[in-house]
Amino acid sequence: MPLPTASAMKALIQSDRNLDGAKLATRILLGRLRIEARNNPSLIDAKVAELIEFARANAYAADDLSHI
Repeated sequence: MPLPTASAMKALIQSDRNLDGAKLATRILLGRLRIEARNNPSLIDAKVAELIEFARANAYAADDLSHI
């Protein structure tokens, strides 16, 4: 499954969209990224890169992200 664009992942990190349909690992990571980005908005690009790397390493996460 193709990864969402970086801008879509940025929007997901900055949103409060419900993550109930995602696997636990994806929900935990996104929750942490959201908190870190909220506490320090200048880190958003690094958090997007972290999410992209996670999705590349875990095929289920790419699927989760495409359905959130």
